[in-house]
Amino acid sequence: MLLPLVAALAVVSSLIGRALAPALPGSLAGISSFIKLLNGFSSFLSQLFAFGGMLVGVTLVGRAVRAGQRDLLFKLTALPVTILVGFLVMTRMRLDYSEPRSSLALALASCCLALAAAPRLIQAPSTRAQGLALGLAGTAGVMHAAGRGLALQANLQAMPGRFTLARTIETAAIGLDVVLLALVAAWIFGMSRSGLFKLLGLVALAAFVSHAALRGSGPNAWLWEVLASRSVGHLLRAPAPFLPHFMRSLVVLLQIGLSLWAIAARRPSTTRVVFCLCLVSAGATDIPLLALSLTLAALIARAHVFEPKSPSRAAKGAESGPVADS
Repeated sequence: MLLPLVAALAVVSSLIGRALAPALPGSLAGISSFIKLLNGFSSFLSQLFAFGGMLVGVTLVGRAVRAGQRDLLFKLTALPVTILVGFLVMTRMRLDYSEPRSSLALALASCCLALAAAPRLIQAPSTRAQGLALGLAGTAGVMHAAGRGLALQANLQAMPGRFTLARTIETAAIGLDVVLLALVAAWIFGMSRSGLFKLLGLVALAAFVSHAALRGSGPNAWLWEVLASRSVGHLLRAPAPFLPHFMRSLVVLLQIGLSLWAIAARRPSTTRVVFCLCLVSAGATDIPLLALSLTLAALIARAHVFEPKSPSRAAKGAESGPVADS
């Protein structure tokens, strides 16, 4: 029960702290008290997620380090990454962009842990989806971080060619984000007709909000369109890829929608928690609390691999063939 709760806190705190709370100031007169209340609530949720996430992370990394199975790469990566992410989370407790160098280190560290966790999970059919999700999230995260680093360097040194390269890398990274969305959507909705209708409804809702965000940046926009434009704008990151603004908005809105749906899905808790944390951190692992999300996803996905099997489970696994620990 604790893991879905931590994942839900990650989604809700990210949605309120990154999108809703920053969009309200200056939008309407006479709501200053509500803005203060929402900011306080956002800070409370962020701190609650940080402490809950660190508690889970310390427990799981301790289990990984003490485990007897041979998996040297993950063990060597898990402890230093968890320490680094935990230190930056506890010292900054932020849901926005931080100092460039530490942010880049944070993004690369959490993505490397996801990539180190993925290969063993992909080997077993029961955990293959989790491994693919971590592999996609980690690879895309490295590309997002590289794109931002190149864009920052290009801006400081006035190098337009390098900025074009940064936008190209960012475009490829969003392509991997779309593949991750497709994987999670296939797991949640399946191939049934009802599942397809639900997916189409979610896509239609995200497209509607994305279109409203476009209208909100123009003249004579309604208040809710202005709020949609501001909220989506805070969720989008630089550099801008070679994609229309509508497509960028659609991808980030679907990430939020599918992460919420994954938490509510009546499916195995570990997989839906891993999917949720991968989606909520997608493209933003340079933010301390979202780097913690991807770190937790990797640790949670690997936790059952390091669990000692009971004799009954071991006998059952020997009869049925290879399992996740093979």
